[in-house]
Amino acid sequence: MLKAGDILTFYFSNETYHRFRGTKTDEQTPDLTKALPLLDMMNYPIMETGSLLVLNKPAGWLTQPDDSGKISVADVVKILGPKHDTFHPAPANRLDYGTSGIILVPKDYDTQKKLLTAIRDHRVQKEYLVLVEGKITESGNIQGSLKKYSKSNRVKADAAGKPASLKYTPVYATDDFTLLKVRLITGRSHQIRVQLASIGHPVIGDYKYGNGPLNRKLEAAVSSLPLMLHSYHYAAPDLNIDVTAPLSKDFKTVLKAVGIKKRQF
Repeated sequence: MLKAGDILTFYFSNETYHRFRGTKTDEQTPDLTKALPLLDMMNYPIMETGSLLVLNKPAGWLTQPDDSGKISVADVVKILGPKHDTFHPAPANRLDYGTSGIILVPKDYDTQKKLLTAIRDHRVQKEYLVLVEGKITESGNIQGSLKKYSKSNRVKADAAGKPASLKYTPVYATDDFTLLKVRLITGRSHQIRVQLASIGHPVIGDYKYGNGPLNRKLEAAVSSLPLMLHSYHYAAPDLNIDVTAPLSKDFKTVLKAVGIKKRQF
């Protein structure tokens, strides 16, 4: 409940801000010819119903626009997505720039409200496939507190941060690498990357928190090394949502290169 002395902060897009002020904006429609992977994502969605669009975001693309000016999934959905007079479809969940996988886009306000409420109340299940350095043979969980430092755009373990918890299960392991299935209990920025690195098993392809020399060696061997972190399963039982996203060709190439040749998931 609001009370005297509370401070409310509202965040608007540049477009909305200028529309409220009645001023022109320099914002231009993104050049979609520079975003062919995102166009493929729209042309071949994982699932589409009358109320929901489920996309498979490629690694190396933003979910929401930032100050970099790079084209985002939200930009593409805004231009090519369903058209409504009073409702503008937008991604309901968010993946980091380097993370591939499931993005959910409600097509109407009622679906958006229900989905965002389910996410807020932790009534959704989010599972990732992650390739990490080292051999892991037993399931486990990681709990702690994480804090994001905006200036460096890095996340660190910090008792003053927000609670962060995940569970992991080995899917396939070699002597040097393990493919994990990770289930997020919380959803913190960079959480999987930071917490797996904290137990000595950094994510392959992660140059911020991972093993740089090993990543460079693998990149030289496969020519294209994505962040090996993929949002592959998303479920919201209350809303009858249960979807799985296929792996990219680059992701499969890296798995094969490190000796994980059979699909075990």
